[in-house]
Amino acid sequence: MSEDATQSGTDAPRVAVIGGGVMGGTIITALRVGGWPADQIVVAERDGGRRDALVETHGVTATESIADAVDGAEAIVIAVKPQDGADALEAIASTYRDGALVLTVAAGLSTSFYEERLPEGAPVVRCMPNTPAIVAQGATAIVAGTYATPAHLGLAGAILRATGLVVALDDEAQMDAVTAVSGSGPAYFYAVVEALADAGARQGLDPVLATQLAAQTFIGAARLLQESGDTPSVLRQRVSSPGGTTIAALEAFGEAGLSDAIAAGAAAAAARSKELGEALGR
Repeated sequence: MSEDATQSGTDAPRVAVIGGGVMGGTIITALRVGGWPADQIVVAERDGGRRDALVETHGVTATESIADAVDGAEAIVIAVKPQDGADALEAIASTYRDGALVLTVAAGLSTSFYEERLPEGAPVVRCMPNTPAIVAQGATAIVAGTYATPAHLGLAGAILRATGLVVALDDEAQMDAVTAVSGSGPAYFYAVVEALADAGARQGLDPVLATQLAAQTFIGAARLLQESGDTPSVLRQRVSSPGGTTIAALEAFGEAGLSDAIAAGAAAAAARSKELGEALGR
């Protein structure tokens, strides 16, 4: 399916979204923003209030039954909690259409977990989004399973396009590292903003103002990094005048072990991602 077809709403594959919580709702929003017609989207959600809200907001079809939602779908987005994945797949398999893309946003579960529970040859694409996808500023990595083709990756990218950056991985083993960087990364950002705002407040700034300044500084710095084409190292050096305030702060960060602390945190997140996957039977 071409991007133009998606945008115009013609020939858009029927998409079933399994789970209407935060991430499922985000995917539906992305589909609608991307031009997907409402009558080509169905969501399976057990909570009646969520179902009604999604229908009212997006005009999509909603049902309590996973099997009914999947029946005839050409793409299936699994957005349930990992511990609910096996039960969802049992229901999906009962009405699965041969060749339909299965795109999973459930954390920790490998493509083989899905392939073992779906009919032989089911194309599975696994993705790891992050919470800024809610405001269309997400960073999502996708990777193909055994039977997924470049066309399936393209369809997955089209579904996720409006959530923000989408990148494809060559090796699923990299997903734990993705979890450590972008999956858990928003929490690192909030922790650093919180710490910097607290430091500003200790220097006499109003706490609310300090938070605003810290947040916008990081947002602006990230945008400059994206648009300048320069490396973080180059941009850091441009701000760090010899003998100035910035270099004094960076030297203090170094003495406090900032780089080691971040590396340790990322390593812990990756290790925990592996542990959770093993516990869930991936």
